[in-house]
Amino acid sequence: MTQLSFFAADEHVPEPADVEGALAARGQSTLAGEVAQVSVVLDTGWRADALTAILTGAGLGPVRSAPGPDGRCTVSTARTAELAPIVRRWRRGAVTAVPEGWTPSAGALRVWFLTAGRISATGAVDLGIDGGLEHHAPRRAALVEALGRAGIRAAYVGPRGDGPLLRLGTARARARLAETLGAAPTGVPSAEWPG
Repeated sequence: MTQLSFFAADEHVPEPADVEGALAARGQSTLAGEVAQVSVVLDTGWRADALTAILTGAGLGPVRSAPGPDGRCTVSTARTAELAPIVRRWRRGAVTAVPEGWTPSAGALRVWFLTAGRISATGAVDLGIDGGLEHHAPRRAALVEALGRAGIRAAYVGPRGDGPLLRLGTARARARLAETLGAAPTGVPSAEWPG
């Protein structure tokens, strides 16, 4: 297999297509005529801060809700025509679906990890995916293949095993992800970031 070459995401200038990482994870989208919006619920303030900074850098005018009692908040892009073609690519009817042949960019991987990634107690890296049952089979296969095209091997873990998520269990896969993600964004605890 030919591996693609990426610049590390910390050298990447944020762009609207980076929101594909949120759509790969647990992000939701709305499409109304020629404008679209992407939103994602986040469980920590550092995730929300880092995602807000990326979306601001991409010119997507993010809005952040006040945290709830559990600390969760929602970060949303502005409703913009710039996101409409991206959201359309990620749709099959009303359901979010991985575009055929999609290969995640460094920026999309960074957003995916920020929105739904974690380092497990065993050192494996987990990338969360949508918990909707109707999404599992088609999404998990497409996302595993997409990561493979980026040179990152992952295995699906279902709801009974702490999922749904894609687990990067090998040292090689974790190293490839860390290389692609680059340095942790400002404010992200180093223990929470691969590498």
